[in-house]
Amino acid sequence: MARWLLPVLLVVGQLLFWPVLPLLRGDPVAAVPAAGVAAACLLIGAGLGWRRERPAPALAAVLAGNGLAALAAPAAPQWMDSHDALLVIWLSLLVGLFNVAVRAPARTTVHAYVAVMLLECVVAAAQHGIGGDHLVTVVLAVAVHGLVAALGRRRGRWNAERAAAARRLVAAHEAGRDATAAERRRLARELHDVTAHHLTSIVVNSSAADMLGDQRPDLRAEALEFAARTGRETLDALRRLVAIMPAAAPPGDEPTLADLAEGFRALGQRITLDLPDGGPPPEAAAVAYGIVREALTNTLRYAPGADVRVRWTSTDVGSFTGGAFSTGHAPSVGRALSGERALSTGHAAELVIEDDGGAAPVVGLGGGRGLAGMRERAESVGGTCEAGPRPGGGWRVRLVLPGAGETVRAAYPWLRSQAVIDAALILVLLVFQFTGIAVALEEGLSPATAALVLIAQIAQAVPLMWRRRAAWWVLAAAILTGGLGPLLVLTGVVPAGLGYLFALSVAVPLAAVYAVAAWGVQPSLTWLAALAVSVPSAIVVSLLIALDVADDPEAAGDGPEALAAMMILLSVVLAIALMVPAGICWAAGYTARRRRDRLREREEGGVAAALAQAAFQARLERLRIASGLHEAVLRHAAAVPAAAERGDLDGVLDAARQALTAMRSLLDGLGSRPEPPGRPPAAPVFAREEVPSSPSV
Repeated sequence: MARWLLPVLLVVGQLLFWPVLPLLRGDPVAAVPAAGVAAACLLIGAGLGWRRERPAPALAAVLAGNGLAALAAPAAPQWMDSHDALLVIWLSLLVGLFNVAVRAPARTTVHAYVAVMLLECVVAAAQHGIGGDHLVTVVLAVAVHGLVAALGRRRGRWNAERAAAARRLVAAHEAGRDATAAERRRLARELHDVTAHHLTSIVVNSSAADMLGDQRPDLRAEALEFAARTGRETLDALRRLVAIMPAAAPPGDEPTLADLAEGFRALGQRITLDLPDGGPPPEAAAVAYGIVREALTNTLRYAPGADVRVRWTSTDVGSFTGGAFSTGHAPSVGRALSGERALSTGHAAELVIEDDGGAAPVVGLGGGRGLAGMRERAESVGGTCEAGPRPGGGWRVRLVLPGAGETVRAAYPWLRSQAVIDAALILVLLVFQFTGIAVALEEGLSPATAALVLIAQIAQAVPLMWRRRAAWWVLAAAILTGGLGPLLVLTGVVPAGLGYLFALSVAVPLAAVYAVAAWGVQPSLTWLAALAVSVPSAIVVSLLIALDVADDPEAAGDGPEALAAMMILLSVVLAIALMVPAGICWAAGYTARRRRDRLREREEGGVAAALAQAAFQARLERLRIASGLHEAVLRHAAAVPAAAERGDLDGVLDAARQALTAMRSLLDGLGSRPEPPGRPPAAPVFAREEVPSSPSV
């Protein structure tokens, strides 16, 4: 019910202010206007009740209600003009606009702001006519409503940042809880890649050479040479993996897809590369490489002699946000921890590896983990991977990765909320300044002098727009430009009696004090800003007062010494008095800084602690797996090149198969869930005597 509290207060407050208050004073109130205002209040209250769930429709109801109230209000009493009669319900426009800015996109906020301003301009013209007062009212409305919209956008961004921080913390805790299992899965993929690509190639090549040894004696020597070379590469890869496991994850310095294709072509595969866009981008290259290597290894295993095509293209897949496709796939932990949020134009990268089926397969070498590893790789970057039979025969692997599309530009990039806040604040200050200048113009101030006064005030106020990036320099600029007013009075450009036109000479430095406390460097010294402002501002005000007094003929006889003494005394008193508002501004800014820093420290510290725990658990798992790999696999892998160098082809086959078996046992021990075989055999299993018609060596 809390969401209804504000609408109820606004409606009750408006009805009490008008028409109930005039009735209590004994003023007559026409029934039709009263009924119209009551109906408008009910419409506005009902709309504001849904401001959080439906901000744009709620604002539409508020606009309609205010328009209806403006039509009914002209019957207000003489002591209360029609605008004052609707003062309470007018606040509903600010509430509605603020909620649209908080919860709706920037484009909707701009449209809402324009709609509110159109209503304000029409109502102001109907009530006051078109003239000087109308212009001041419109300018003030532009500034105030712009400030409210910008504050709403800033609040919305703050809410989004807090939500993103909460998601990062949740993801970090989940990563910590799943660190061991995640590292186990990752290392299983790495080990599977080494064994599938290297050891399987040795078994396939050596088996074919052994079966065709009588018909093709030259194949035996080639197979032994291949086994020796590839066996050494396998042994080196496993040793590197064992060496770097305790320290960190294996580096991602993968070769290109072209290099990978050349390696498989050396095994007899016919591979066509279609990479019109130059291949995967760097952030997706490792994932694409691993999936292509797995797919080509499966083709070598299950469809030797097949024609294989690897194609990288862009495709339309719909928009995605936060690193995950709109189809519901979760982003990786790293992407979730970064709080990434992106809007895509609907384009993504598509990688397709397909073959035509080839000849009879060599079976019995797979462990059923290839497809699971490909899916995990794709999901780690927010993508999808599918594998299955092709229409007409063969097999297809399709990978879709985000990140290839262009990022949509934000609507109205020039309309940054902070810039609007700064401009609106300065405009509000200048509107009040312009009101004073308008009064001075009626008293005989020349337009040229009025323009100089306005320029002096703008020169002092504009540096506030940089208060977050260079707070101390803005403070110095505010103090220095504060002397422009007394300078214009001393030179006779502005009459001494109009010193009140330079009221901003005190307001701007106080705003700069807040900026220094909130964003300035050296936080422990920001309190000096309050002292630095108090004395110069007191001197400026005292000088303006002294010049005004000196311009009075009755006080002219006191002499310059008396004026100087009065100015000094007044400066001391004002400096002490100004320390109070300056101290309040400093305390407010410093409190905002501390709150911001504590919030960031709590959010980032929680994430850092969770990630540190996750890294520790992952390191323990790497140590355990490295020990098992060293004991179970390396011994058999080392026997492969040794047997090849002795010319023992049977020994090569036996050692390679034992290494595969040991690796499979290690992978089973890691707790990976084996999947059913990814591809059915293309032909019945053949015995060693049954020679395939066209083997690929």
